[in-house]
Amino acid sequence: MAALIVYTIFGLFPIYKAFQVRRDPMKSRNLRKMKALQPDAELTPGIQEFYFVNYLITGILWMLTGVIGWLLEMELTYVMLALAIIAGFALFIAKWRIMGIASKWHLVVLALAVVLFVSYSLWMFRDGKVEVLPETICVEGDYGTEIHYQAIDSVLVVNALPDIRYCKEGHGFVGGRKGEFRLKDGSDAKFYLLGKKAPYLKMYTNFGLILVNRKTPEETGQLIEELKEKIGNKMVNL
Repeated sequence: MAALIVYTIFGLFPIYKAFQVRRDPMKSRNLRKMKALQPDAELTPGIQEFYFVNYLITGILWMLTGVIGWLLEMELTYVMLALAIIAGFALFIAKWRIMGIASKWHLVVLALAVVLFVSYSLWMFRDGKVEVLPETICVEGDYGTEIHYQAIDSVLVVNALPDIRYCKEGHGFVGGRKGEFRLKDGSDAKFYLLGKKAPYLKMYTNFGLILVNRKTPEETGQLIEELKEKIGNKMVNL
């Protein structure tokens, strides 16, 4: 609910700006700055209409992001950041193409936003490790976790993954899947997959279903042998 409120507030602000442009363009800070840069230039209906549509669509999309995230219990901060960058580039291009005004500071801020966005993406998709420790199995990296052997009920070695409906919090675009996913049967499962190839460890724990593997099938085979030494007959299908 807190995320929904935040997304709604972020969405209402550009919607307010949209109707401010429609009602009185000179009350818009961006349009006042454009007029100050080119006093003799006309604020054409085209530029006013573009600002109105851009602000309005941005606000609606941010609010929809919050509603969808709340209804589906999804974390959509990544989506919201992408929408903000896209909206910023759209405004920059519009000012440049329609009125010939290109703010260097606007471009610097957008470039910095892209760098931060890409850095965040690389951080999300970076490789991790799955290590068998004396008391726990530890998944390092983003969305990592540590599972005590006492919390494991049973482990199956499988060659196919359950069908996924959507990602609740995490990612599955590059490499393997990491994070919490909603399955097609309506249940949730946590994925810590560093590679795309079978086998996979399907772990039933006190915290729900968890699926784990290493980067290659050979490394996953080694993981199976290491884990078997720790949990014994809880590895039920070997």
